[in-house]
This record gives sequence, C-alpha cells and structure tokens, in this order.
Amino acid sequence: MKRFLLRLILIIILIPTNLYSQVNDSAILADPPPKLLSEYGFFLNTKDQITVPGVLPYELITSLFSDYADKHRFVYVPKGKIAAYQKNSVFSFPVGSVLIKTFSYEPINDQRSERHLIETRLLIRKDSGWDALTYVWDEEGQEASLALAGKTVKANYISNDGRQLDIRYRVPNKNQCKECHLENESIVPIGPKPRNLNRDYSYLEGTMNQLEKWMSIKFIDAYPEKINSVVDFMDSSKPINDRARAYLDINCGHCHAPEGSASNSGLYLDLLETREKQLGVFKGPVATGRGSGGLDYSIVPGHPDESILLYRMISDAPDIMMPESGRSVMHKEAVDIIYQWIEEMQ
Repeated sequence: MKRFLLRLILIIILIPTNLYSQVNDSAILADPPPKLLSEYGFFLNTKDQITVPGVLPYELITSLFSDYADKHRFVYVPKGKIAAYQKNSVFSFPVGSVLIKTFSYEPINDQRSERHLIETRLLIRKDSGWDALTYVWDEEGQEASLALAGKTVKANYISNDGRQLDIRYRVPNKNQCKECHLENESIVPIGPKPRNLNRDYSYLEGTMNQLEKWMSIKFIDAYPEKINSVVDFMDSSKPINDRARAYLDINCGHCHAPEGSASNSGLYLDLLETREKQLGVFKGPVATGRGSGGLDYSIVPGHPDESILLYRMISDAPDIMMPESGRSVMHKEAVDIIYQWIEEMQ
C-alpha cells in the first residue's frame, strides 16, 4: 500500500495538469470498437489502475466471485449527462457512459513482484443499448488488447490459509458475457444498484459515501433516502441470513430472476424475493440432469448436504457447477456461509 501511494504521489507531482489524458468519447461509441484499451483514454497509469479525471472509482458492498481475482471498478458518465435512478435496479445510464472493471491478482512473493493484470471489461451504453467488450492485458500490464474470442490465462492466488491456488482464469468471449448480463434478451449491468453502492469510499480528496459522491459530481440525479442495502457477506457481525442473501443476490440473482436467463428454473435468488419455494426451500429441480446430484430439493432446511444449491456451488464440473461461468475453483468462504445458512434454517 505504501509503495502504491508513493507512486501515486509521484505521478500527480510530475505530470502537469495540462498533460492529463482526456477520455475519448468518440472511441467509446466507435464501431468497430478500438483494438487497444489505451485508445479510450481512461487510465493515467495502467499498472496501478489510476484513472484520468472524470473516471471515478467505486466499490460494491458485496461483489461477484471470479476465481478470487481482485476487481477495480470505475464509472464514466459523459460531461453534461446524468444517470437516472430506477427503483430496485441499476441506474439508467445515458448514452456514452462506461462501466469499467479490471480483474487482477496480488503479487506472490518473489514469483511475481507486481500486480498481475488479467483483463478489463467494458460495459458501454450505446444508442442501441449496452455493449460488452473485453480487453486482455499484456505481461507488463502496460496495454490491453480487444479479445472478442476470450482467452485462458494462468494465474496464482494465495488463499486465507496460505495455500497457493493455480488458476486457469478464463476471460469470457463476447457471447459468454451475455450469460450473466442478460435480462429480457438485452445486456444490462448487474452491480451498481443503490443497495450495493451505499457505502463509504476513500477518495483522494477524502472519504465519502459513494452515492453522495455521485450526486455531488452530477453522475446521478437522485437516490432514495432510505435504502435496503445489502451487507458485506464476509462481515461475521451480520446475521447469517443477510450474508447469505447478499451473496446469492449478486452471484446468482441476476440469472435466477423472473427476467433472467434462468427464469425457467423457477428458482429466484434476487434480494427482494421473499417466497420460500422460489428461494429453493423444498423446491424440486427443473431439467438439471446431472446438476441435481441425485438430490430432491434445491434447499432442505437443516440439511445442507442434501441441498442441490450447495452441491452445485461446491462442484467444479462444467455441467454441474453454479455459477456456470466466471469461476474454475470453488469459493470456499461462500460455501461455508451457505452451508451454515441452510443448516440453521428451521
């Protein structure tokens, strides 16, 4: 952290304000899209993911799991435009807006002295709707190239118990992005809902609630005074039900919803769902094949080992595991929480 702050200070001191790159609005709406990420002008320093003025970092309270990769999120709204509040949904961003997300891994001892940048995904709001693009970083972390066909990248991660996990990280192709971001046959963002943004963030100019910040710089037009925010699923001080529902909401609820790609399953895991059967309690599977593991119900209260939902979270078999894409290893911490949640159900 100290090294990062020192590099950041040096960058700010040594580069005059008039030399800052500007976001290239023409590149954002270009068809075909730019081959290189640098053409957009989002970053002042790519290795440390330091953005130019006008591109704002943000964090979610609970985020989607992607093989333990760290995620650096940024939002860009064109000057003079504004995103509109939508109840229980992501803000309605104006044309030319971009949601930027870089996936990376921390350094690992002497094997890798610097952060390993893997990919940066862009969700671009165009006249026709949202478009998803993925850019894969070179080994030096200096440039990322458009990868419409996806890519497999070798990465390493040190777990909480000190084990090194060798990960075959899969960068999604353009069609695979739709597996998570599809709603009513259209690509949509998932994360930046008010309930998942309602937290403080340490900006260079000081700590501030993210929604207040977005309002102050006129990125959004409004947000509700009272927000039913999700909790951090890793916060052990919170009730286990709140932690489990927060995790399922962001990792599963976008597909397992009436408008999602898994709507025909009848299993709805959105945070706002209250019906027990739709949440999986004593709900039989629908055309899961091997995915059921020979079990009868998605959730059997008090019996996590008899619950299909947990069985599929544990598996790493392509035709069994859930989520279907975005991971190649089991999310141990989440499995432990869902196990406890089901075990304590009455």
